[in-house]
Amino acid sequence: MPRGKQGLSLSQLDWVALFAQSAAILLAVLCAWLLRFDFALPQSVLLAAAAPVLLAARWVSLLGYRLHHAYWRYTGLADLGDLAMAIAVGSVLFVAILHFTPGTTGFPISIYLLEAILSFLFLAGMRIAARILIQIRIRNRSGRRKRVLIVGAGSATAMLLHELHKTNYIAIGLVDDNIKKHNTKVCGVPVLGSIDQLPAIADRHFVSEILIAIPSATGKQLTRITNICSRASVPFRITPSLSDLIEGKLAISELRRVNLDDLLGREPVRFESEDVRQMIESRAVMVTGAAGSIGSELCRQIVRYFPGKLICVDQAETPLFNLQQQTLANSKIDIHYSVADIRDTARIRRLIVDHDVKVIFHAAAYKHVPMTEANAYEGLRNNVFALLDLVETADQCGCDDFVLISSDKAVKPSSLMGCTKRLGEMIVGSRQHSRMRCVCVRFGNVLGSQGSVVPLFQEQIRTRGPITVTHPEMTRYFMTVPEAVSLVLNAFTVGEHGDILVLDMGKPIRIVDIARTLIRISGKKESDIEIVFTGMRPGEKLHEELFYDSERRVTTSLSRVIRAQSHLTSRSVLMRHLEELEQIASGDDPDWIREKIKQIIPEYQWQRTEEPKIAASPDATFVPVHFNPRFSRSKFA
Repeated sequence: MPRGKQGLSLSQLDWVALFAQSAAILLAVLCAWLLRFDFALPQSVLLAAAAPVLLAARWVSLLGYRLHHAYWRYTGLADLGDLAMAIAVGSVLFVAILHFTPGTTGFPISIYLLEAILSFLFLAGMRIAARILIQIRIRNRSGRRKRVLIVGAGSATAMLLHELHKTNYIAIGLVDDNIKKHNTKVCGVPVLGSIDQLPAIADRHFVSEILIAIPSATGKQLTRITNICSRASVPFRITPSLSDLIEGKLAISELRRVNLDDLLGREPVRFESEDVRQMIESRAVMVTGAAGSIGSELCRQIVRYFPGKLICVDQAETPLFNLQQQTLANSKIDIHYSVADIRDTARIRRLIVDHDVKVIFHAAAYKHVPMTEANAYEGLRNNVFALLDLVETADQCGCDDFVLISSDKAVKPSSLMGCTKRLGEMIVGSRQHSRMRCVCVRFGNVLGSQGSVVPLFQEQIRTRGPITVTHPEMTRYFMTVPEAVSLVLNAFTVGEHGDILVLDMGKPIRIVDIARTLIRISGKKESDIEIVFTGMRPGEKLHEELFYDSERRVTTSLSRVIRAQSHLTSRSVLMRHLEELEQIASGDDPDWIREKIKQIIPEYQWQRTEEPKIAASPDATFVPVHFNPRFSRSKFA
């Protein structure tokens, strides 16, 4: 299909191009005539009569292929292909017109071919020359060009080199581990050696920046490449995905800094989705905490499986509005956005009944360890007692499936937040006779979530530090947000009632190593940004774990998804403990709250620093400091 401007309106520059191309066509037929007759001009009357006809035929074809304009800055092979087609069509039209035009009989047949070849060469030469001159002008105007070295010598590099010609960058060479590519050239740029030789090559050629053009590289490969780049003491960046390259979205301004998601040290976990589709398609699904990091990604992935209806619930109005406008704006699924507090049982009940909700993904929770540590009562109300009400309400209203988002902080918890997550697992897992299937999903830290270390470190690097790290030996398990949500959705399909499903997340990563990696991939030296160790905050521990020692690990039908089996407290005992805990929590005495939680979760890593004012009875019954009869509700029955 012909390309170019849509329409035939001519600017002043287009008029200049029209006259220049007309002159080139007339020059082509004149030169063809001279070549045919050994640089003589016999039958000049015939030539003069045919010239206007040729010019008209050529312009009809050029207009038909939208080649009349002067926009030659980005002339490429496709444009030259269109030009060749226009020349061919114009020649056919020229021959046909001459055949019926009086006074043009006897036109030499060889001129037809010679003129077509010369017209193509002249018109193509004009376009190529204009592009070269414009690029030279841009480079001269931009000043000294930045010298870059490119990692990779494949198709992505070829596309990148094409883009570099339009910028103030110049590629002085490539490096690639494929020995067969050494001493060859890609788009005229030489392959200078292997990736291991990169620091020496960068130093020898005075490189200003390194561009990594291997979109298919795995996390381990990127880790190796970025470590080598860091030794070169030169800023480096990575190209977008290959799909962006194919779609023509790549530009130097769009080259992204290496994302920590690429540096997990393992391949991201990807699951088959057909089972998820069968479980979600045409059913009404509710997501609580829908505007949060996990909740919004849950909504984003759920809509791909065509639920009958999606109800997004969150108490934060602005983030929920952003979810509606930005994340799910183009979805054709029936989506309802409900500003609601999960502690408002009557409101939640109306939502479930009105929308006939069959599946609930419960992601709403207070998650920041220091904040929950300082606000124990609110943490328990939101993460434990609201969950208890929600599960009961969902069961009573006819929901079929309930999925709770848990955390590795629930294992041997050292914080109140971790305790609330463990209590949630116990609440869901103890519902032995529930009609509704209940499943827990436990995983570690999520990269890039709201309040995570990565955005904090990036902002500290942007302001040139210092970067604040709590402890040099602190480690955490990390996963990406899409991974976490994929685990949740697939756990939903394979989990049996009461299951706690855990992702095998590989090896834990030191927080300080993340900080150092972010410094390097930001193009800075570690000596440029100070790392300050601030000490562990209340409730934090050095190393998280994914399983209790008493939990038996059982494989599932999904690789790297493990079922944690353990003996949980019976429902009757747990409900009695929770009733007493809620009574104590109403007094808002942190030590008494922790004392009671320690009874329920013996693995809770907390010790009272002073003797209690009122000793607890030796059996499970706890004597509360404050008693309020309004907390005795049917949910504890």
